[in-house]
Amino acid sequence: MTNNILEYNENGFFTIKNFFTKEQMDLVKKDLMDIADDKYSDMIHPHKKSKETKKLIFDEKLNEIVEQIFGCDYDAVQSQLRYKQPGSDGFPLHQDDFWTRAGFGNTLNVLVHVDDTNEENGCIYAYPKSHKPPFHSEKVNLEAESGDITFLHNFILHGSDTNKSDKFRTNLLLMYVKKNIEYRVGESAKRKKINLDVST
Repeated sequence: MTNNILEYNENGFFTIKNFFTKEQMDLVKKDLMDIADDKYSDMIHPHKKSKETKKLIFDEKLNEIVEQIFGCDYDAVQSQLRYKQPGSDGFPLHQDDFWTRAGFGNTLNVLVHVDDTNEENGCIYAYPKSHKPPFHSEKVNLEAESGDITFLHNFILHGSDTNKSDKFRTNLLLMYVKKNIEYRVGESAKRKKINLDVST
């Protein structure tokens, strides 16, 4: 884990392979398909409808890593779902702190790859070391398999491309924030502490 945190500090992201099992991802995928609308619209806070998503947010091993990265107490404040169905456009280059205004390193996004992701289906890409400018790096495609997870620094430049395949590229984004840090709640996101009970 020490090497992963060094990579996170150096490059602004890292991926852990096979973090969740295929069986876990099958349960998550079924849950997410059950709550989808007829257009497979993106969703803020799918954990309010999906028990399997809620389990991921509070997964013990995952939270141990979040604690190691932050080095302090923290809260989970947001989940976000993208179905990324065939033909879906990519998401422009951005930094996650644009929406939260929490400050350097004060939030952490964990990307759960529910489906396999590659260049053809519009995987997320990032620019290594772009969280600490000046940087001189090329775009890197974050290809992954179902069950892999990627930790993203809130200042890293990243985005995604169009899904040119005939398959979904579903993922979940889980956001954590250091305790006692002010952050933008957001008009649509309405970020707030997520509790273990089923209602929040």
